[in-house]
Amino acid sequence: MRVMTVLGLIAVIVILASAGVLAVSWPSIPQRSPALAIRLHAYDLATARIVDRPQKRFRQGQIPAATIDEGVAGAAATRPARASWYDGFGHRTNSVDLPDLDDLRARPVPLSATSAVPAGTYQFVLTTVSGNRAEEVLVWVHVEIER
Repeated sequence: MRVMTVLGLIAVIVILASAGVLAVSWPSIPQRSPALAIRLHAYDLATARIVDRPQKRFRQGQIPAATIDEGVAGAAATRPARASWYDGFGHRTNSVDLPDLDDLRARPVPLSATSAVPAGTYQFVLTTVSGNRAEEVLVWVHVEIER
């Protein structure tokens, strides 16, 4: 009977010690940048400029381009970033490496810089990068181009 009591006490001590170690060494919640407000504009291939007003919907023949408002980037504003557009099959249609997010404000990234795109679902993804590796997804937006 004494052996069982001693083994029970050892088990309780091990469980309490394990709980204490986990409480002290559990990883903290990573700090993330605040979500960015992406604005989508129609892009004019002939002038390589965007239309003034942001749009939520696009028709076939229009090319969406992504930009951000000034002063909304937070800590990620000075880090290198990559802006990429993907079609519904996951194929990258356009990608631009940016020295910082101010470059996205100055030069919006179009879905295609060479031709009109067919109707369908597209995605715009903005990530911070280190070397050639994505570190943090800042924005992931689905865009529908209607017929």
